[in-house]
Amino acid sequence: MAKKTNHVLDIRVWDVEHGSAAYMSAGNRDVVIDCGANTGENEWSPLRWINDSRFGVNKIDYLIISHPHHDHIEDLDVMEELGLAPSILQRPKSATELVEEGLEEARENNHEDYIEDAEYYLNTLDEYDGDVETPPSDPSWAIDERTVGRTRADGGIPSDGVTFHNFGTSDASLGSSRFKKLNNLSKVSVVNSYGFQYVTMGDIMSQGIDELKDNSTAMAAIEDSEVLVAPHHGRDSSYDEDLVDHINPDLVVFSDEGDPQNPATEEYRSHASGVEVKHEDTGNTDIRYVITTRNDGRIRIKASNPDDWEVSVSGRDYSSRKASTKRYERMT
Repeated sequence: MAKKTNHVLDIRVWDVEHGSAAYMSAGNRDVVIDCGANTGENEWSPLRWINDSRFGVNKIDYLIISHPHHDHIEDLDVMEELGLAPSILQRPKSATELVEEGLEEARENNHEDYIEDAEYYLNTLDEYDGDVETPPSDPSWAIDERTVGRTRADGGIPSDGVTFHNFGTSDASLGSSRFKKLNNLSKVSVVNSYGFQYVTMGDIMSQGIDELKDNSTAMAAIEDSEVLVAPHHGRDSSYDEDLVDHINPDLVVFSDEGDPQNPATEEYRSHASGVEVKHEDTGNTDIRYVITTRNDGRIRIKASNPDDWEVSVSGRDYSSRKASTKRYERMT
């Protein structure tokens, strides 16, 4: 089984080429944000990986789908195959009609991969949209009993902890095409670990960003965050100077492909204050402002609070047989 961390929050942003997929161990909960996967020659499934005996995750407590474009739901067929349906689901419900339109088009064109994922998204996942007694926005939801003693001297449940908040618009008319409308419905998720903040924004574009900026609650939640996962894979079509200045990140993460379209790398870099990043392959460290799955491979962020967090990257091929070696297990 892969090595666990002593940090309260352990995030892995997987390299799924053009797509988005992240797994996080949050307290005693297993959380997935988006379900991208590699297909074709470099076929690889993040969900299959975390379910494998090397990692040992056999449940998903919380699934967040920022928006249902194929590069964010491509691994749902594996979720169905492995029986990993989530206990709690967050997704933009206003996207349902747009997905139904895409599904109809996929059936006409025999796009079998999308058909399977879209049907699971529209049908089976509906069962997990209900209310829960303790939501992930409540700090007691992800409480790790091992950390309670050092959080509260009396051993009681802390008033803060690891929390998840999601923001977005329900207006499915923002955009001139189904592609842009789905992007603008993207959920903006804020993961907070005792004040450390990780913000991921799906593929939200300018019209959705304008709606977000008008939401005072959302803007207060994302202000002065440590890590920003750039919207729309870091493309300049989703770069908003005022928004990024407001988030004021130490580090910006791109989940992008080998041939990104119009990346706003320098623009994001100008807002980041920089952090030390360890390269697991070599043991070297350097100060980075923007890191990308395209250039750096798997990104790992371990955090307990704003004063205790670290970042590492690993360029190893997760689909290779190296994954079964003892040395590799220790590095993942």
